[in-house]
Amino acid sequence: MTVTLERPPSGTESGTESDAASGGYWHGLDEVPWWWGRSVVTLGVFDGLHRGHARLLDRAVELGRRRGLPVVLTTFDPHPATVAGPARDTTPVVTLERRAELARAHGADAVLVLPFDGEVARTPAVDFVRDVLVRALRATDVVVGENFRFGHRGAGDVRLLRRLGARHDFTAHGVPLLPGCSSTRVRALVAAGDLLGARNVLGRPHRVLARADGARPTVPDGVALPPDGRYRARVGTTPTVVEVRGRTLLVAGRPQGTVAVDLLERIR
Repeated sequence: MTVTLERPPSGTESGTESDAASGGYWHGLDEVPWWWGRSVVTLGVFDGLHRGHARLLDRAVELGRRRGLPVVLTTFDPHPATVAGPARDTTPVVTLERRAELARAHGADAVLVLPFDGEVARTPAVDFVRDVLVRALRATDVVVGENFRFGHRGAGDVRLLRRLGARHDFTAHGVPLLPGCSSTRVRALVAAGDLLGARNVLGRPHRVLARADGARPTVPDGVALPPDGRYRARVGTTPTVVEVRGRTLLVAGRPQGTVAVDLLERIR
């Protein structure tokens, strides 16, 4: 089944505003189109969009197809743990743009990025549901991991979502976790140079986007990289060997522009 996003009649908005709103990538609630109809929502950080995340998105896509509704993946940036809770490593596994690209490739019709700051961290769970899930996205279904927490001090959980769903006309679905699959584990595996292990959790090779100028592409700060060393890799569709030196990747040839590098395995 193909889900068609409803759009406003011609002439109701300026072309620029309408194009931005209907593009399926919204940064903040203000960018969600005013004409947005009902939708199926999956909610979480989704950093790396690993196999466990894919299970949530699969469930949301299944519900969307069954109801003939679009699926909205709703994520947070920066990681909530950078603002609230004990300090821990939250280095992104992928860029925000790559997260959205993976979500759409996996069946999401739109991606909503919620900027996470102190104000959002202090928002009561009931207000978050009202403002995001009910008023902005008009959810019929909300799909989350069974351990998902939200709202001030993490007071909201799947049980509260179900109670609020009964009040606001949506159904909450808590999906069992996939053992061993977490963004935290991916970060640890990449940091240890275990790219085969990271691939097993992600369901694909760990990819970094490097900005190339000759033979020394550099990876921007804020994306997980393995330790210095030599790695089997793939640049585009070409197998190669890459040497990691800090944020610099030494590759054969003279790549230009933005280069997608799939890091496959450490060479011992």
